[in-house]
Amino acid sequence: MKYAGMMILAAACLAAPAAAHADDLAAARAVETAIERAAEKVSPAVVNIVVTRGGPGGGEADTEDLPDELREFFRRMRPDGDDMPFRWQGNGSGVVISADGDILTSEHVVRDAAEIEVTLASRKRYKARVVGADPRRDLAVIRIDAKDLSTAKLGDAGRLRRGQFVLALGSPFGFGRDGQASLSFGIVSGTGRAIPGVGAELDRYYGNLIQTDAAVNPGNSGGPLVDLDGKVVGVNAVISSQTGASDGVGFAVPITDSTRKIIDRLKAGKEVVYGYIGVEIAEVGADEAARTGAETGQGAYVVRTVPGGPGAKAGLEAGDVIVSVDGHAVRGPDDVILSVQAMPVGERAALEVLRGGKGKKVTIEIGRRPPPGEMLAARFNVIPWWRGMKVEPLTDELREQIGLDAGKEGVFVREVRDGSPAGKAGLVPGMVIDQVGETKVASVREFLEASRPLDGKCMVHVVDVGVKVIPAPEAPLEKE
Repeated sequence: MKYAGMMILAAACLAAPAAAHADDLAAARAVETAIERAAEKVSPAVVNIVVTRGGPGGGEADTEDLPDELREFFRRMRPDGDDMPFRWQGNGSGVVISADGDILTSEHVVRDAAEIEVTLASRKRYKARVVGADPRRDLAVIRIDAKDLSTAKLGDAGRLRRGQFVLALGSPFGFGRDGQASLSFGIVSGTGRAIPGVGAELDRYYGNLIQTDAAVNPGNSGGPLVDLDGKVVGVNAVISSQTGASDGVGFAVPITDSTRKIIDRLKAGKEVVYGYIGVEIAEVGADEAARTGAETGQGAYVVRTVPGGPGAKAGLEAGDVIVSVDGHAVRGPDDVILSVQAMPVGERAALEVLRGGKGKKVTIEIGRRPPPGEMLAARFNVIPWWRGMKVEPLTDELREQIGLDAGKEGVFVREVRDGSPAGKAGLVPGMVIDQVGETKVASVREFLEASRPLDGKCMVHVVDVGVKVIPAPEAPLEKE
């Protein structure tokens, strides 16, 4: 009996690990099945995007913004001496969001495209066109002439939590031109992430992002980040990498109520308008906290206000700390940005600020966020090239240098590229422009507003010189 009892005990000990292993295997297979089903739902809607740039009529074909050494390289490489770069291709991803041909992708994937080719999961290829693009949020909608397409459903990134499983689908390194989207698997590493400074030249806002360790590589941009229900919760946009490839830190623009509204406007070909109060803000560090009485790491420190902007007009001052917007506590700059940019133009926002250790209420009328070129000019005093020339504010010092009467207004021509449309029209550095087309201009802002919509040949009036007619450029009218 004793021997038999020992045998029974041994059998029980062997059975326990086997049962645990079976449970673990069943759990693993359940996750595996969930991944397979999610991939099956969304894969038919994932597309590869090939964008051609450069060359005649090819988007970034002009070289105005390139360093002189690169301009010279392109000139020498072309047998005809033309300094237009060669045509080149870029690769990205997208996801079909309507059966009649609307595809969601990243704005930077299709920016300055001369041609866009889309390959569906069926391997059918189509020419696509951009119907709406939003550089600030890095979202775009392109369209192909097709019907009855497989579509993906948009989810709600507001429900995502750290540790939740997600899938990244797309065409990394071009692996997707055969119609089969690549799939990577990981977790949500973080939410509400921000990447300051990236895309600043386009006034791009990479904030409130989803961070994931699912492998995201060059070519994944514009592709969907998907939950286990097979719903799109984000658009893959950025990687943080020391090598240029995946280091396990990828970021996606989340699908939220605000991004859904943006997508709807892009599908309709409408402009996306953002609220604006005209301030530059930063985190509250130890020094700022000591000066203002604010709590370190809480609130948004006002570095400066834009002269004449909504914030300055309402009495907001550099050195203030914004601690709430419309009654909602501000943890950091992103809270202010997200609140303000979602507000309609003309609406009034109630801000609570700390100034000199005391609370103060400021009511600001929300303005319309200026285009990227104007934002860049206002923030960094950097003016974009326009038809081969750069202008800058006409100061009293410049008026004195060139012998211009104090009452004269306009913008000062600082640089003119040789052979550019402006150069061919006879403009040279040192001239002062006071009219563009039919519009008088007295500032850089007014110059940018007047020049932006002009197409074909245009007239500018140069002080004490008269009218100059600038020919239409072969490349884009304006580089921002």
